[in-house]
Amino acid sequence: MDGAAFDIDKFRLAFEGGKPEDILAFYADDLEHVEIDQDAPPRSPRTSGIDGIREAFEGLAQAGIPLKMENVVAGSDRAACTITCAFPDGRRLLSNTIYDVTDGKIVRQLDIQVTDPE
Repeated sequence: MDGAAFDIDKFRLAFEGGKPEDILAFYADDLEHVEIDQDAPPRSPRTSGIDGIREAFEGLAQAGIPLKMENVVAGSDRAACTITCAFPDGRRLLSNTIYDVTDGKIVRQLDIQVTDPE
């Protein structure tokens, strides 16, 4: 890998710290974010970019919803983990997430996620 290395431990600390600006520092401006869930199946996944990630992290922070990152593995150009969060109404979200990394920044994030029904 050229350039800076991706520091998964610092990313996890920022992620679980819940401050959007600290988390966003690990993402490339041209991020491709892909989500697959019950409303966005593999044939038509939900896609967004850095603005979508920013909105999600800001919304979670404003609502006081903590995130937990577990089962973390990382290599030179890829990382993966399981993300969990608990909503105030008792529902939970679980996401298995794969990060593609270039020059120390996340350039692609793939989330396969499920949320408890309302």
